[in-house]
Amino acid sequence: MADSKKLIARTILLIVIAAILTLWLVSLVLAKRDAVIYPSNISVGGISLAGLGHNEAADLLAERLPTSHGRQLMLQLASRQLYVPLNEVDINYDVPATLARIDASLHHKGIGVFQHSIARGKKISVAPKMNWDRNLIEEKLIELKNSYAQPAVDARIIYSNDYLEYIGHRSGYTIDIVASLDEIENYLQKGSLGPITLIASEIHPRIKLEDIKEVTDMLGITMSRTSLPEADIEPVVEVLNGFIIMPAEEFSLTQVIRNKQIKFSDKGLRFVNDILYQTISQTGLKPTEDRLGFTNNLQHPILITATIDGNNLIIKIFGCQTEKGKEILFVTEKKEIPPQMQVKVEKKLSPQQRIVVQEGQSGYIKRSYRVVKINGQETEKTLLTEEHIPGQDTIIAVGPGTIRK
Repeated sequence: MADSKKLIARTILLIVIAAILTLWLVSLVLAKRDAVIYPSNISVGGISLAGLGHNEAADLLAERLPTSHGRQLMLQLASRQLYVPLNEVDINYDVPATLARIDASLHHKGIGVFQHSIARGKKISVAPKMNWDRNLIEEKLIELKNSYAQPAVDARIIYSNDYLEYIGHRSGYTIDIVASLDEIENYLQKGSLGPITLIASEIHPRIKLEDIKEVTDMLGITMSRTSLPEADIEPVVEVLNGFIIMPAEEFSLTQVIRNKQIKFSDKGLRFVNDILYQTISQTGLKPTEDRLGFTNNLQHPILITATIDGNNLIIKIFGCQTEKGKEILFVTEKKEIPPQMQVKVEKKLSPQQRIVVQEGQSGYIKRSYRVVKINGQETEKTLLTEEHIPGQDTIIAVGPGTIRK
């Protein structure tokens, strides 16, 4: 009985050993085959490399990847989808690096001598490796931001026939260049062309409806007769009429007109400025020394209305009583974006030689906020505008063999 059990055990052991040897020999054969021909379970971007040698696979991927995987970067902005051709931002498929990924997946650690036999038990889909130019993508994002960002619309007050009509505000949005660029690079590193949702920041209006609802009281009024032609003062009056100045904001009629690039008469501007100065002197507002502007040092917004009635110019300033202890401020912040470093191989340089081709320059993000304080404590901080000022990367040229992968 004991001899029978030993015989059975030996038989089982021999069968196991034979199976292991067979699997090992098969794995060795497959490993040798995989060194020159890709197995049937390998694909890149939906393209099968079954039975192809490395050179054949490289030619096939170079030919078919743009058609199969994509020629455009797909970006999502709000309800709009944008398509950017890869050649516009220098995104290209790196076929040699993609094949290196396949080799790594076939020889990954943890399977041992049986790895080539076991690897065939599952499909292996490898994402294509891509190269891109970060600066070109950033420039494209700035272009898209300028084209598609929606500005916020301030609340307004229309004064007509001694009646104030309040028009509501509307929020806008802008593309966050830095965050969107990081998101795009994250997708590209994974071999994906999207759709990629761009990171957008909501832009709040400078003036909200709730800020001006209580602008009901007249603080000052001036009427003055003029002999100037109406054409000389009308462009200036149109700019001034309906202008709202928030607490702590400065106002200069001359600067506003120049910013809007409006043609005006110097005589007309001086006349309107004089009447405006007379009006603000009634309200407690703080004029500048040259009397060409003022600061709203009151605790609430003010509305300026300007109308032409025959030969008379009428300027009124309206104010309001706001919540006790409430303060609304206009704040601007500037954030530095340090330059990145690019290292490029220059064949003309000797090994280990390094030359700074371009000194880096920081970029900036300038943001303006509407800040609400209650009894000196900040209770609200909302983004009004954002301006992206790109910098430039530090570029260093090095000789061949300096960079080790």
